[in-house]
Amino acid sequence: MPSLRPLPNVETADTASRIGSDVAASATAARPSAALQETPEFSTASIATGGGAPSSAEIAYADATAAGVFRRRRAERATTFLSVGTVDGYGLCLRSPARKGAGYDYVLILMPQRLSGGPISQVDDETLVMRRPADAAPCRAARLSWVTTT
Repeated sequence: MPSLRPLPNVETADTASRIGSDVAASATAARPSAALQETPEFSTASIATGGGAPSSAEIAYADATAAGVFRRRRAERATTFLSVGTVDGYGLCLRSPARKGAGYDYVLILMPQRLSGGPISQVDDETLVMRRPADAAPCRAARLSWVTTT
């Protein structure tokens, strides 16, 4: 039957190695890991954002979103982001002829930062796709130019 004697506490790993393998090391002072110390600061997208034309990566993202949201119906994308102050972040609007009645169904894609380069993984994707009429109201109210999505 194994012994149930308590393990001695030691202050450092060096002392633990001298005593033997049956040792519980206790921490004397909590120090942040090197990974935490090197975490970069980042700013939110709510300051001086919006406006401007989308990049090719953002256009590809919008086209793929339109295909999924509107289920391959004909769709259009705004040629520019919503103007500064309209939304927090970079708002890109999509629209498609309404399935019921006249007018359009709108979608607001809200990006916390600009996209560049290749596709992003779903894990890293922080973009919001807002479909409710109240959420997409800035798209309906803005004076935007539209192009057909591919």
